Amino acid sequence: MAILSERDRKRLQDYFKSRLVKPVRLILFTQEQRLIWTPWSQPCQFCKEAEQLVKELAEISPLIHSEIHDFDRESELAERYGVDKVPALIISNDDSRTNIRYFGIPAGLEFTALIEDIAMVSQNRTNLNESVRAKIKGINKPVHIQVFVTPTCPYCPKAVRTAHQFALENPKIVADMVEATEFPELAERYGVYAVPKVVINDWVSFEGALPDHIFALYVLKAVDQLGKEDADEFEAIERQLKGLAEEEHHHHHDHDEFEREHHFHRYEH
Repeated sequence: MAILSERDRKRLQDYFKSRLVKPVRLILFTQEQRLIWTPWSQPCQFCKEAEQLVKELAEISPLIHSEIHDFDRESELAERYGVDKVPALIISNDDSRTNIRYFGIPAGLEFTALIEDIAMVSQNRTNLNESVRAKIKGINKPVHIQVFVTPTCPYCPKAVRTAHQFALENPKIVADMVEATEFPELAERYGVYAVPKVVINDWVSFEGALPDHIFALYVLKAVDQLGKEDADEFEAIERQLKGLAEEEHHHHHDHDEFEREHHFHRYEH
């Protein structure tokens, strides 16, 4: 049974025809279903569906090419791409870019982010303003951004798209979407209780789909590249966010209203 309906295929065909410029490679690492599993080797929950989705997208446009790799049999290739869990999808171009990644199937609301990423990589162009672009391009140290999401979170696609735009602007940035419900141990390790939860270089983190320029400040903080003016703004933002969180906790504001205002969605393990 097809994942994409005929109506979706038609819409995507029109979208890709108007947006795609150069070829895009969808590189998927998947895993065969096994009969026996051990505590340290759990089944890939959505590998089969992810493979089908990638193949269906490649059928829609001649500029989209799919590559399906077996995580176990091609372990050296997976290691070279930095893939340590499946399903793993890399959005690449002819320049062999491998730093825009999805771990877990990009289903639900994340499907929109995937489609927009395909167009972005094809055009090799982001929508970031010049100020944010300059800050991101100026980063000269390795950055690893993990954006934890759930399929029903309305704010998560924006955070994923921002991270992936940063990765397109700077090859030193590796940006991952991580589906929290598919990788619960990872979500627990990073204390994911609301999504989107963004973790940068394992030590700087925040919750919510923050504006691009504020997101960029957190990235600069993670690599110790905040200038004086940026550092002052970052500290002011941190105080404001902590103050709002404490106010919500002490005064028991309406949770739904607080979530909408600050663009995050509570997540239960």
